[in-house]
Amino acid sequence: TFMKPRVVPDYNTRVLREIASTPMGSTITKCWQCGTCTAGCCMHTDFGLREFNPRYFIYLAQKGAEDELKQYADVIWRCVTCNKCVERCPKGVRVEEVIHAIENYMHAKGMMNDTPARRWDKQFLENVLEAGVLDELMLVYKYIRQEKVQEFDMNYMMKFGFKLFKTGRVRTGPLRRRVKGWKKVRNGAMEILEKGGEKP
Repeated sequence: TFMKPRVVPDYNTRVLREIASTPMGSTITKCWQCGTCTAGCCMHTDFGLREFNPRYFIYLAQKGAEDELKQYADVIWRCVTCNKCVERCPKGVRVEEVIHAIENYMHAKGMMNDTPARRWDKQFLENVLEAGVLDELMLVYKYIRQEKVQEFDMNYMMKFGFKLFKTGRVRTGPLRRRVKGWKKVRNGAMEILEKGGEKP
């Protein structure tokens, strides 16, 4: 019996270099493909989304297999940032950040359409930029309206929001606390975002 050689001749190191050059993707080169991240991933195991495989996504990015990465455009964004993969990685790979760096790369290269996760991030950013604090109730409300989520129970949300409001811990809309001097900070934040190519 002869072992087939495990030589991969079609590496495209450009993809790896681009991802590794970003703050979120800087630890991608530490990955040695042990699979610990996928074994503990709640999306892969608990939720049964077998297509979501952090180890394999990193492998494809390391190899530079863009065509194959495209096949996972509808899956890769589903990371819920639980960070179990980060805690368990024996090599110190910031797996959650690397997966998002790969997703950002794919989005920048036109390899994937807009996703619910990116739309959520945009709503989150707009929410914080408006007043300097997170208005959780308004964030969820706007996102649900934007996504036209039919099965969401709006009555439940209103009751739940009212209970939170009565505790005094949550203030929403015009009653929320605003960060003092936020306008100056916001201008600086907007400038940084624009330099990075973001358009909130």
